[in-house]
Amino acid sequence: MTSHCMRLAVLVVFALALGTAPMAQPLPSAPADAERHVPAPSASYSLSYQSHLTVRADLTATNLATKRLKILAPAAIQPLSQQQLLFVEGMQTVDILEAFTEKADGTRIAVEAANIVTRDGASGLAATYARDLKQRTIIFPDAGVGDTLVTTYKWEIGHGPFPGQFFHSEVFARSQPITSAEVIVEAPRALDLQVSTTGTGLTDRSDDIGDIRRHTVTLAPGPYVPEEPRAVASIDRDPALLVSTFKSYEELGLAYRALALPKSAVTPEISLLADEITRGIVDKKAQAIAIDAWMKKHIRYVAVYLAVGRVVPNEAAAVLHNKYGDCKDKVTLMSALLAAKSIASEAALINLGNAYTLPDPPTLTVLNHVIVYLPDFDVYDDPTAGGAAFGVLAPEAYDKPVVRVSASAATLARTPAMRPQDHTSHSRTVLHVAADGSVTGETQESATGALAIALRGAAAAVQNLGSEAAARRVLQGFGTPGAGSFDLSHVAEPIDPADVQGSFVLDSKFRPPRLPGRAAVPFGMPLLTRPGNFLLPPRLSGRASAFVCYAGEQTEDIEATFADGFPMPVAPSALRIDKPLLAYRSSFKVEGRALKIHREFASRVTGQSCAPQVEAQIAGDLNLVWVHTHGGFAFVSPGQSPAASAPKPAQPVELARVVAADQKLRLDFLYSINPDCSSIGFSTVRIIEPPKNGRLTVENGAGFTNFPQGNPRFDCNKRRSDGVVLQYEPNPGFSGTDSLTVDVVFPSGSSSQRHYAIAVK
Repeated sequence: MTSHCMRLAVLVVFALALGTAPMAQPLPSAPADAERHVPAPSASYSLSYQSHLTVRADLTATNLATKRLKILAPAAIQPLSQQQLLFVEGMQTVDILEAFTEKADGTRIAVEAANIVTRDGASGLAATYARDLKQRTIIFPDAGVGDTLVTTYKWEIGHGPFPGQFFHSEVFARSQPITSAEVIVEAPRALDLQVSTTGTGLTDRSDDIGDIRRHTVTLAPGPYVPEEPRAVASIDRDPALLVSTFKSYEELGLAYRALALPKSAVTPEISLLADEITRGIVDKKAQAIAIDAWMKKHIRYVAVYLAVGRVVPNEAAAVLHNKYGDCKDKVTLMSALLAAKSIASEAALINLGNAYTLPDPPTLTVLNHVIVYLPDFDVYDDPTAGGAAFGVLAPEAYDKPVVRVSASAATLARTPAMRPQDHTSHSRTVLHVAADGSVTGETQESATGALAIALRGAAAAVQNLGSEAAARRVLQGFGTPGAGSFDLSHVAEPIDPADVQGSFVLDSKFRPPRLPGRAAVPFGMPLLTRPGNFLLPPRLSGRASAFVCYAGEQTEDIEATFADGFPMPVAPSALRIDKPLLAYRSSFKVEGRALKIHREFASRVTGQSCAPQVEAQIAGDLNLVWVHTHGGFAFVSPGQSPAASAPKPAQPVELARVVAADQKLRLDFLYSINPDCSSIGFSTVRIIEPPKNGRLTVENGAGFTNFPQGNPRFDCNKRRSDGVVLQYEPNPGFSGTDSLTVDVVFPSGSSSQRHYAIAVK
């Protein structure tokens, strides 16, 4: 089984380790991962693909495939002109039958044998080591725009990971510009091979030719759709072809059990170690916690796969001797240690990525990781998650289907969804602005659950770089350069909460704005992102795919004290948002010479796969949170009371509109532009009072400004500008009066409330 180390999407503000960016790759060469789609005008290449999979009665197979990649733009030349094919030595062989660059006039330039290179599939200290995984690289000659890179290869499959079973999958991602795709699957009818398509766009024609059943699977062309940020995995949303002899995931689990469970034998050495780890601990759950902590501290993660049975872990005794192992190995040793204390456990096969479904028929397409389930406590635990407390999973492991394997059975289950109160972070910063403007401060940060994993990961990065160097990078990342250091003494052990403290001195002195004016107040040196970030993904208008969303709570407290005689900030109005999916609350106080800021953000999503329409439900509020957490503060002269100068709540702007019955009305066009007529950005609109007899839509769009004559921007009225369009549509058959109220926050940070009185005639 292709297993993953836990890849936590760390929500750390800064990156301490530099690495190369992942190389843009075309359609993966391995047939198990083929991806398809038609090109849009913006696509830099197009792809056509054909393959013929022949499965024999003894479950050996041959896959003959041809793919054609046409280069449409210079950006595609570098990533496409070197193609990779991965195969498992001892289980598979790959022969390149033909490879050439086809010029626009039909001329073919063959790839020379010396330019087909075979090497190990992974290398480097942080890589996954697969001693039998090989990579064949094809280097195409003379590739340019308009050329087509053609590869025909034959894949011989001797046996799969499970004796007596066969499976194969191909995923046709919409983010690949495919012009055509056809896959033929042939197998003896007596084999009862399960062949199924998922998603939309695939047709499967089945024909019986004597004793052979042939499936011809064809992809209907569809639009090229670029990959969306934090979208669920392609297998969850795009067309896919799945082939398997397994009839159920329970059957797959039993096959894994037969190979893996015998490896978790309790040896005398393991029994003695379990007694040592739990010495003086009577409670069974406390014993399990101690064993989990020992595993995370003493058995490091190293993925080493051997040729015989890639789903088979090493013996528990061998893992203990080596003090390292992959996820399967670590689960095997932990299960043995638990068994030595009579604590039941099960291996749970799971996806540690963005896949949230188990498509049928069963394959290992989405099962790439193994964790532990403890039925006595109904707790899932991941011994590879070194920064996690007992029972805490990586964010991408929540709300996931699992195949649980015990000594007696294999069952389908699901990990729990995240609860906001279990995954929390709290940052408290106290800073002092001296009379000369110099700024010093301290930041204390604590976290629980998945956010504690991220904080411990950030602390490890601080250790690797060095406390002072890391502090400089964090402060620089926030636009407040300075010096500082961190105290990491309370973060090492995997026990929640995780705590980090830091102190800092900023390089630049704080300069108040020219009065009246606004200025930002520094917010310290937190290692994690600020409220409103990470839990929900970046905004993307018009999302087409479900996306990954996490539940949690983020709190920020800032207390800024200003020396006597220094101008003081004005406390802005508080903001409160209370919606089913998210909540935000802020408060601001000026007490004596101190400005006290409190912000709370909660993501309340009930599952970790959010439907695309959720984007529209949260976008406005999240944009408002961003403006509210990044905006500056107004300042007043020394001696003037900040409270007396605090802005009074503005009265709503009253606007009247008339619309014909059963017609749509462009209610308003909200814009914010520079003197040169360029757009500053899009406003954020929050609906305070929705219409009772109609529907309001809020969309980014274009329109004409309406500056009066004499205004420096009057000439901007002559051309279209970007902005936000408010459109009202009365309910069918309604006539009479309606109204609605919205809050508008402009890109400049200013805001207004607007009340529309609408006459429907």
